[in-house]
Amino acid sequence: MDSPSLTSGSLPLHIRRIALPMSIGYFFNTMYNVVDSFYAGRISTEALAAMALSFPLFFIIVAISGGLARGASALIANAIGAKDKDLEATLSGQVFSLACVCALAVSIFGLSTATPLFKMLGASDNYLSLATSYTTPLFIGAVFFLLSSMSNAILLAHGDSKTYSRVLIIGFFLNLILDPWFLYGGFGLPAMGIKGIACATVLIQAIGGFYLFSVVVRRGHVTLRCTEHLKPKLKTYGQILRQGIPTSFNLMSIAMGFFVTTYFLKFYGEGAVAAFGVGTRIEQMALLPAIGLGSAIVSIVGQNNGAGEIERVRECVRLCFKYGLYLIITASVLLFVFATPLVQLFTEDSEVIETGTRYVRIVSFIQWAYVAGFIYIGFLQAMKRPMYGFAEALTRKVILPLVVFSLVVHFFQLSLEGFWMAMCAINIVMAGITISYGQSVLRRLC
Repeated sequence: MDSPSLTSGSLPLHIRRIALPMSIGYFFNTMYNVVDSFYAGRISTEALAAMALSFPLFFIIVAISGGLARGASALIANAIGAKDKDLEATLSGQVFSLACVCALAVSIFGLSTATPLFKMLGASDNYLSLATSYTTPLFIGAVFFLLSSMSNAILLAHGDSKTYSRVLIIGFFLNLILDPWFLYGGFGLPAMGIKGIACATVLIQAIGGFYLFSVVVRRGHVTLRCTEHLKPKLKTYGQILRQGIPTSFNLMSIAMGFFVTTYFLKFYGEGAVAAFGVGTRIEQMALLPAIGLGSAIVSIVGQNNGAGEIERVRECVRLCFKYGLYLIITASVLLFVFATPLVQLFTEDSEVIETGTRYVRIVSFIQWAYVAGFIYIGFLQAMKRPMYGFAEALTRKVILPLVVFSLVVHFFQLSLEGFWMAMCAINIVMAGITISYGQSVLRRLC
C-alpha cells in the first residue's frame, strides 16, 4: 500500500514517520559495521587498520549508489508532487538499467585500482594483502548495492522509509550469523578470514536488494511488462545523472577525504589510522538522527516543491534543523562521556583505545556542523540544486585538508591532538558557509 501524500497534513508527523524508521534502520546498519570491525579486530590490529584503509575505496560503491539513488529520489518525488504519472514511471524504470551500467563501471574501476591506491597509502606485505582481500568481493558484488539503493530511492520518494529500515534490521541479524561463519569457517565452508566479512556483506546486500526490488514491482512503481519505461533512454539517463552525479561526487569526495586524512595520519603511526577508523564509525552512530532527517527532507521537500507548496518547504527545513540540533546535543554529550567504552567495542589494543578516546571527545564538539550539512544539503538536493553539496564536500574533505594538514604535519609539526583540532576547524568554517547559503536560497523561494 502506497504512503500518503506529503503535500498535505502535519509536517512534524511526516518528518517523524520518515525519519524515525530511517534512523532506526541506519542504527542497525551502523551496528552492522560495528560487528564487521569487531571481527576484524579479533583477527589483529593490522586487520582492523586494513579495514579502515579499505573504507575510502569501498565508499566509492556507497557514493555511486547513494548519489544516484538520492538524485533519482528527488526527481521522482518532484514528479509525484506535480502529479506527472508518466515522468514518475519513466524515472522509476530507468534507474535500474542505469544502475547496471554504473555497477559494471564501479567493479572494473575498483578491482583495477585497489592495489596501487593501497600501496600509495603505505600498505605493503600482509597489510596490503588484508586490504585487497577485503575490497575484492565488495567490488565484484557492487551491482547488489546499486539494486538495493535504487529500489529504496523509489520507495523513499513515495514517503516509505519503513521497508528499507526493515531490510537494514534483518541484515544486521544476518550479519551476526554470517560474519563468524564466513570468517572462521564451518558447516562445509572453509575459513576465509577478512575476505569472509566482505563476502557476508555481499550476500546480505543481494538478499536485501532483490527483496526491495520485488516490493517496488509489487506496488506498481515499476512495471516489468512495460518495456517503454525499462529500455535505456539517454535523455532520462541525462536527467538522473545531472541530479545524481554531483551528489555521487559529493559522497565520493568524502571517500577522497578519508584517503587524504589517512595519508597524513600515517605520519603519526598505524595506531592513529586504526583509531580514526574506529572513531569514524562511532561518529556515525551519533549522526543517525541527522541521516534520518536528511532522508525525510528529500522526500517532503521534493514533493512539496513539485506541488508548489513553498511555505511547507520552508517549514520542513526549519523543523528538521531544530530537531537535528536537539538530538545531536544529546548525542554529543553521550559521545564525550562514554568515549572510552565505545572505542573498546572495536578493539582491545591499548594504544588505539587511548588515541580513539581522545579523537571521539574532541569531535563530539562539532557534531552539530555535520547536522547542518545533512539538513541543508538534503534541502538543496530536493530542490534540484545538487552542485553546492559537491562543491562543499570537495572543499571540506579534500582541498582544505590538503592545505591545512600539510601545514599541520610538515610545517608546524603539531601533535595528533593538533591534527584533530585542525580537522574540527575546517568543519566549523564550512558549516557556517552551508547554513548561510541554504538560508539565502530559502529566502529567494517564491
